[in-house]
Amino acid sequence: MYILVPWKPVVFVWGLLSATIFFGFVASSVLQGKDPFAPGATITQPSAMKATAAQAGQQPKNSHKAAKSPSQ
Repeated sequence: MYILVPWKPVVFVWGLLSATIFFGFVASSVLQGKDPFAPGATITQPSAMKATAAQAGQQPKNSHKAAKSPSQ
């Protein structure tokens, strides 16, 4: 005697789970700055964006020093 299995819900849930894992992997790779489809490759940023990020990192240091000097 055979047990009948409704295959449509099983395939649907399996596909949904697979899609969730795949999109989670792609999103995680992109957030880490890596190309999800090229092993070992990283996404490079344009030099203008790097310069902006470097300036943004230096601004709090300068403004912090400027804020200390009038109080002294």
